[in-house]
Amino acid sequence: MIPFGLRLCAALMTAVMAVSLGPCPQVLAAKKKFAPEAASYTSYELVTFDGGTIKLGVDGTSFVVDTEAASIFEITLCTADDNNIVRRFKRQSGRFSIDFDGYLNRGRLYYVMVSYQIGSAVVTQDDNYIFLGDDGQIHFYKSPTYDFNVERCTELRDDEQSLKELLQPQNDIESDDPLIIEYSRQICADAENDWEKVYHIYTYIISNMAYDNTQADKENKMVYQDGAICLMRRGIAVCEGFGNVFTALCRAQGIPATVEFGVGLGSYDEMMAENLTEDETPDHAWAACYVGGKWRFVDPSYDSGRAYEGKSWDKGKIVEGEASYNYYLQPLETFSYRHKICDADTVHGYERSGSCGKDATFTISRDGTLTIYGSGTIQMPYGVNGFSKIVFAPDSNITCIGKKCFFDCDLITEVILPDTVKEIGQEAFNSCEDLEYIYFPEGLERIGQEAFDVCDELAYVRIPDSVKRLGSWAFDDCPRLYISLPSKYKGYDAKYQTKPMHTEFR
Repeated sequence: MIPFGLRLCAALMTAVMAVSLGPCPQVLAAKKKFAPEAASYTSYELVTFDGGTIKLGVDGTSFVVDTEAASIFEITLCTADDNNIVRRFKRQSGRFSIDFDGYLNRGRLYYVMVSYQIGSAVVTQDDNYIFLGDDGQIHFYKSPTYDFNVERCTELRDDEQSLKELLQPQNDIESDDPLIIEYSRQICADAENDWEKVYHIYTYIISNMAYDNTQADKENKMVYQDGAICLMRRGIAVCEGFGNVFTALCRAQGIPATVEFGVGLGSYDEMMAENLTEDETPDHAWAACYVGGKWRFVDPSYDSGRAYEGKSWDKGKIVEGEASYNYYLQPLETFSYRHKICDADTVHGYERSGSCGKDATFTISRDGTLTIYGSGTIQMPYGVNGFSKIVFAPDSNITCIGKKCFFDCDLITEVILPDTVKEIGQEAFNSCEDLEYIYFPEGLERIGQEAFDVCDELAYVRIPDSVKRLGSWAFDDCPRLYISLPSKYKGYDAKYQTKPMHTEFR
């Protein structure tokens, strides 16, 4: 078993690093028929390192570029399903249009690589997807995740209180630690404004940190540590670690930032899938930062030029590659092609209410409190996890915490289950990485498989005598845990990857 923190983007990173997010050969063999939906927008803006804007648009059969922020453009038209180059165009100034008439076939998706120069730096951004419509005009392709992502991004608020909250330290984002502050000071020493600070931080990460293929691909006998301090020292991380380091360094420099979780789309078929908005376990992480009066998206693990390969975490080598800025400060229009946003790791709650079971409902308040009402089994809706505290209403009669109910709810630190709960389902609290304590009531009867796997901050639990079934790997990968169990459960951890720190049998 690979803990959640190690599973993040393990499979898709191979495709990313091989052909700059192009499709894998095995995917191309089974590619699906293109069924386009035109975006409602006809233009959007890219942001340069210094806050300048490059407006990209479509007009009739032409692709339009309008900017004073860059020059010396190379526009490359490519087929999306096999990455073949159709035609290259070069322009010196930043205001021009290129007629693609005669180069596009209906029923096929294309992308436009836009390379430009700012000073001596050359930047390439290639997630500009277009197609030729039945009306004979070019349209931007609307990602199936776009509307879904727009809704999810309402969690990224820009009011004064929320921005202040996203300057505070969190678990694995130690932005107030003297070491992180010193790192950020050195990295941003020559920066004169927030744009330059973010650019220096991103450049440092993608140039100096390596994506940890060993941890992502191997079933190592250790829990992956993804705190920003640890990873800054080691310089090797999986995608969540890249996001944590970026966020911690930004916050240390007074720039609001947050880690985001979701699904990474590493191939043509994944990007074109019709079920992209259905329930899906997050497998990737990145970050967002507030600069220039807007939230903007970055994915440093996709842009990293280095990879760590080897047999174990301490027996490997770094393979050098070329870093890029393809996923730097992207607008949501282009970011959605390769990312499905499930949630942001924000401190504040996103007010909402709804059903969480046949006879149960929930509310989430601004301060991040989740209140459960009703009876029976609870199952939180997909992607609803922006809360830090769980409260059960006094008159509730909740008997079961359903399968994956609180999966990857990173902000929860403490849970007191009511006396009515008889069962905790499979993976119910899996990957709740901030969870330090949970109270099990007398009368609890069943704890499901992997129920608390990868709760790496969990410090103490007492398994009641009433528990009749303890699922496999229920407390695997909990390295700080002191656990007290009835003596009948001796050998419970025989197949664990990482056993609890201490086990007490009664």
